Amino acid sequence: MLNIFREEKENRKPKKYKTGVVLSGGGTRGFAHLGVLKAMEEAGIKPDIICGVSAGAVAGAIYADGWDPEEALKILTSQRLLKYIDFAIPKTGLIKLNGFEKTLKKYLKAKIYEELKIPLKVFAVNINTAEYHCFDKGPLAITVKASASIPILFPPVEIDNAFYCDAGVINNFPVEPLVGNCERIIGVNVNPLGTRHDIDNLKKMAERTFQLNIRSHTLERRKLCDLFIEPDGIGNYGLLDMSSGKKVFELGYNAAKKAFEEKGWGK
Repeated sequence: MLNIFREEKENRKPKKYKTGVVLSGGGTRGFAHLGVLKAMEEAGIKPDIICGVSAGAVAGAIYADGWDPEEALKILTSQRLLKYIDFAIPKTGLIKLNGFEKTLKKYLKAKIYEELKIPLKVFAVNINTAEYHCFDKGPLAITVKASASIPILFPPVEIDNAFYCDAGVINNFPVEPLVGNCERIIGVNVNPLGTRHDIDNLKKMAERTFQLNIRSHTLERRKLCDLFIEPDGIGNYGLLDMSSGKKVFELGYNAAKKAFEEKGWGK
């Protein structure tokens, strides 16, 4: 009974933000996040705070930095995937993200979180302590890279003498910081499982295993959103499919536009 009273009292408190947005991980499927953000702009819905992990951290950082979503898509997809990565002799990861951090530093105007136009929370896992860590202050690019470092595929990232990897291994849908702080929460998931018959090498096996692990995290957390968007057909694209960026962007855009119309949200 006491817990119910506390929840009711919490609900009566004025919220710090009007609209909070949570963006899931999902590799290059994260281009769909940019499509959703474009649809939000057209509907006159402004994110007041963004929580992101992995691909969601990348899209969140870019948008919070003031980029137009379509312009961001052009810049990111103009680079071939090989510009972002180097293949490595397996030790702590199959692929090095050497060029990825350089690209972020080149295009992001904000070098630290405090310089962003919209508050952003990025999540990664501290491998040394097994803790789920929130970055919202200090250096931006390296922490986004850490959040996007899928275990096995990419090596962990060293920050302040600790190693960090993609937070999706613990929580691929970090909605919790928004609960109780936002009048409404929009969640975007770009990591449905779907059916795959092409798992014929170690990289694809690593991708699929990671997806299987993180899917369960999202199912319960989606209930905390006022609107949950999962673009139809997004599961048909791989985690490292740079060539389909425009198609994935359109999937996110169309799904969000339809969802806002059904909710009666927007201009």
